[in-house]
Amino acid sequence: MARPLDFAAKNSHKGKSMFRTLARRIGIAAFCGAAALAGPAFAADYPQRPVSIVVPTTPGGTADILARLIGPRLAERWGQAVVVENKPGAGTLIGSDYVARAKPDGYTLMLTFNELATLPALNPNVRLDVENGLARIGKIGSLPVLVLTRPGIDDPGLPALIARFRANPGQYTYASNGSGSSLQLFTEIFKREAGVDVMHVPYRGALEASMAAIGGEVDLLVQFASGNVINHVKGGKLKAYAVASPQRLEALPAVPAAAEAGLPELRLEAWYGLFAPAGLPDDLAQKINRDLNDVLAEPAIRERLKGINLQVQTGSPSDFDTFFRAEYARWSGLIRTLGIKSSE
Repeated sequence: MARPLDFAAKNSHKGKSMFRTLARRIGIAAFCGAAALAGPAFAADYPQRPVSIVVPTTPGGTADILARLIGPRLAERWGQAVVVENKPGAGTLIGSDYVARAKPDGYTLMLTFNELATLPALNPNVRLDVENGLARIGKIGSLPVLVLTRPGIDDPGLPALIARFRANPGQYTYASNGSGSSLQLFTEIFKREAGVDVMHVPYRGALEASMAAIGGEVDLLVQFASGNVINHVKGGKLKAYAVASPQRLEALPAVPAAAEAGLPELRLEAWYGLFAPAGLPDDLAQKINRDLNDVLAEPAIRERLKGINLQVQTGSPSDFDTFFRAEYARWSGLIRTLGIKSSE
């Protein structure tokens, strides 16, 4: 009589096991169905918790200022806190790598600038794939770049300054914010377009580079047209020969554009943009882009950005992606041709 009982128990156990398997399958199917239904609504529901904007530099720079200006306006639109996190080091690599490794759910963003496009070429040990490891959300804008000299060099225009440099190859110097930095790359582009030989003197930051030119330690400075630099020009501490943009600056109307001064191919800018980890859903990237562009269109924000001389340049994620890939190819080619290495 024991065998029928054993058989019944086994059948009962088997039945329960089959039921649990079926329940699991139904649950998985229901979950997948719910996820599929929830997919299109994900962007509409975003964000459900605080969002982090990583700035891969120390506080106080232009990228940090932009993040702390834009963040609160996004927070008001989203109804969630937007926290700015500074993660400096290794020429923006530490912060950039951190964001590339984050979950692509829109809760970790990065506000950075043109040096991101130069990282792999400057340091062959960099494993971060800046082209494919980060999603482009939107360009914010750019600072124009000025060709400047120290007090005491007072040539009547850019052609005369170039003639001075050509007549004395290797006898004049220029300042940068470090080997492989933006200012070095900008100046090397200027040297190539002008056909001049000016010696590089690296400093620890853009501010130190500017002060070196003001103090007469170096002769040439190809620097961002920030508010401070413009004030130095207006105060006679630096002389501006050209702006490397298609048009003149409103703040310095007497300074010609590079094409007017004889260098039509000299186009330089320090640009800033918003990124996310690769794999960010397209609808979410589009939503964040729209909200970013709306913030940048606010009159109060425009006025604040005008105060630091940042020229707002918005567009779609696709526009920014095309722009970034062109920048990456441009600067990588220059760095490899000249054999420039990072000091980081």
